[in-house]
Amino acid sequence: MESFEDLLKRDEQREKDGFPKKIKIKRMLAGHDRVIVVPIVEEEKLVHGEFEPTAKREGGLPGHGDGEIGDIIEEIPNSGNGEGQGEGESEDPQAGQGQGEHGIETEVYEMGKSLSEKFKLPNLKEKGKKIPTDEYVYDLTDRHRGSGQFLDKKATLKRIIRTNAALGRIDKDNIDASKLIVGPQDKVYRVLSREKVWKSQAVVFFLRDYSGSMSGDPTKIIVAQHMMIYSWLLVQYEKLVIPRFIVHDEEAREVSVDDYFKISTGGGTYIASGYNEINNIIDGENLARDYNIYVFQGTDGEDSDSEGDDAIPEIEKILGYVNRMGVCVIKHPGRGEKESEFEQYIKSGDFLDKKDLFRIHIMSGKGVTDEKNIEAVKALIAQD
Repeated sequence: MESFEDLLKRDEQREKDGFPKKIKIKRMLAGHDRVIVVPIVEEEKLVHGEFEPTAKREGGLPGHGDGEIGDIIEEIPNSGNGEGQGEGESEDPQAGQGQGEHGIETEVYEMGKSLSEKFKLPNLKEKGKKIPTDEYVYDLTDRHRGSGQFLDKKATLKRIIRTNAALGRIDKDNIDASKLIVGPQDKVYRVLSREKVWKSQAVVFFLRDYSGSMSGDPTKIIVAQHMMIYSWLLVQYEKLVIPRFIVHDEEAREVSVDDYFKISTGGGTYIASGYNEINNIIDGENLARDYNIYVFQGTDGEDSDSEGDDAIPEIEKILGYVNRMGVCVIKHPGRGEKESEFEQYIKSGDFLDKKDLFRIHIMSGKGVTDEKNIEAVKALIAQD
């Protein structure tokens, strides 16, 4: 028979080898003053498309409904318009609102775990734990005089000194601990308490320039980086992340996750339109009050607003509520070392001095590897 510690070590090794842990710890109250710790084994449930395998679907378990194999249960119309080189824009008015579950989330979450562990990506600061969950923890947080689970020696000593001082039994010049009286109510205990777990929730805006100059490799680079960042945030916030996807050329619009990673166009570029769309969403839905806000942007830096007259005020507004704004600029090889319009007005706006809130990473659009994308992601989200 293996000890409980040996089983836990073997389970930790399973996770290092890329498999989910099987041993879960449950605590059960056994009377008013006892807690039993029970290890249980949780087997994987192979349910296709489930983000949380233990969640129940409407209509019962898969494969247990009425009808025969091959029967059509429901038809979902294809709402795509076939715009650009990718899939069409969704007609669903809720597209891109962060509601529901996406088929990519399971793979994205596993990617985030790998990034966090392998590359030691930092944990960004949270604004506060505001979202109540169904989880509880048991801890020795409450204090009780006279009886309890764990004697609080420091608090008990204070009570003893106070009692004996009131009785005139303490000579401050010659304290004899053996003569101190310890009353029943002088003993202070920590008591096991059931505490509801509160967690922070985040909203992350992904802003992508999908103008004609961003076609091809620049778009692939930005999409790959944003997928990494999203996966990392899912791990940091224990899946409590709502993604919002904004694309812009001369105008900006919010799109679904599928459209964001596929859609392309051939218009001009007006970056301020994307910032304005994000600010309108934040103000209209009052998101800054209850959520940690992140904005990550991908662009080649070309902008019809060459002086940043419209973009700079919008960025300043964003920096008033975000935890982090990170921008990756993909340089066109033909431009050489010449700065883009975006880089120029970012410098004039003194945003580079606000490293706790604003980060920019500049990279070439040619010969980009996964390692270079990871370095870009670290530059955008790092603490230092």
